[in-house]
Amino acid sequence: MATIEIPYQQSEKQAIFHASAADETFFGGAKGGGKSTALVMDVLGYALEYVGAECYLFRETYDDLEANLIAEWKRRVPAQLYKYNESKHIATLINSSVVKFRYVSNYTDAERYQGRSIDYIGVDELTKHEEKTIQELLSCLRSAKGFPPTFKATGNPGGIGHRWVKARYITKTEYGEKEYRDLDTGNIIKFVPSQVYDNPALMANDPAYVKRLENLPEAKKRAFLYGDWDVYTGQGFPEWSEKIHVVDNFPIPDYWRKWRCLDNGYADPFYWGWMAVSPEGTVYLYREFTRTEEEPRLLYTEQAQKVVELATYAELLEDGVSEKQERISYTVAGVDAWNKHHRDTTGKDLTDYYAEGGVSGFIRAITDRKMRKDIMHEYLKPYFDDVLGKYVAKLQVFRSCKRFIEWMPELVEDPDDVNKIADCAWDHGFDSVGYGIISFHAKQSKSPKPQKGKIAADKERLAKLSVRKRRVF
Repeated sequence: MATIEIPYQQSEKQAIFHASAADETFFGGAKGGGKSTALVMDVLGYALEYVGAECYLFRETYDDLEANLIAEWKRRVPAQLYKYNESKHIATLINSSVVKFRYVSNYTDAERYQGRSIDYIGVDELTKHEEKTIQELLSCLRSAKGFPPTFKATGNPGGIGHRWVKARYITKTEYGEKEYRDLDTGNIIKFVPSQVYDNPALMANDPAYVKRLENLPEAKKRAFLYGDWDVYTGQGFPEWSEKIHVVDNFPIPDYWRKWRCLDNGYADPFYWGWMAVSPEGTVYLYREFTRTEEEPRLLYTEQAQKVVELATYAELLEDGVSEKQERISYTVAGVDAWNKHHRDTTGKDLTDYYAEGGVSGFIRAITDRKMRKDIMHEYLKPYFDDVLGKYVAKLQVFRSCKRFIEWMPELVEDPDDVNKIADCAWDHGFDSVGYGIISFHAKQSKSPKPQKGKIAADKERLAKLSVRKRRVF
């Protein structure tokens, strides 16, 4: 049998990707690192080694498949090795292994593969997918033939999946320094970092490409040229900084104006936020109550009961201890809290159930997504405070609001409209706090003016109250 040559000279990083025996291997970082080529050649090697293997390569659309993976397959793989069905997008190799080119743009698309046994799954541009979509595909990764089930993926920083991809493949591998075992699946996880400088062929054939990357704005250059996972293109709020926007908790003065904000949910995660504004006009997010998709669901009445509990504190008075509720001006919620589709047979909407749990005084939010993003930019914009001698912003977040702090830097712009934040599983805090800011828009709290005859009495009372026990966050 004549020798068939495959026109592919692998780079050092591509060789590491091919040699990986980990259950999940992610090849990612800068543009131009030869990732798509590596994925195509990797699945070819697997399909040739394991006779009769069932392999799938995924992109978001068939257009992307045609322009990238399928085009790369036809260019790289000798025609003697396979037959290609154009209508079904299937390459059948001479040893009966098959490579199926498929699109998956969301979780619903991924569900169509439930129950299948797939030996090899490859995903190009992994960061364009939510985690649950990829987890659904991974549930199909098993081999009845005894072949090693293999998941290989590629991608760049940014996109709707940046947050979970970074957490799963970048941070836990210490940026590719080690492999680790995922406790939930038992899978060994490996990350192969790439830069354009790791692709000798591109460097030789198109040296101007590197120059174009070097001339990008700083954030894009760090993401696309260096593969920096800490800053990326499409980041919703690049001005967000824990150093500037996060502050240590402190007792909110009683006279500050306070209100709540809510992005409601039951099956979907909800987010309750408590906000206050200082006499200087600084808005503080000082408490949060939320759940993730993995945590138990709470009925609307149960949520309200918990909200009441969180806002109850004990005050030490001269004649004993008294339970008090924070003075909350109102609670602003998305208009779907009043939506007729959320009404039961008795005509109750969500606000009625919240009221049964002890929370009332709702107002409807302005829910324009563009306005919400624009206003958030205004409140996050850093400015130098001469008194404090440091950069601050009009929105400050208590350190105890851990979910909001975690989610904010991972929000991304909607790829179809950069004036909006893309819908995702962790946008609830942004939506809720956005409602809260727009509803109040930082009118300043007014300091109380004590009456002259009561100044001495007030000082004595404050001295006694300095030992009171209060839970304010």
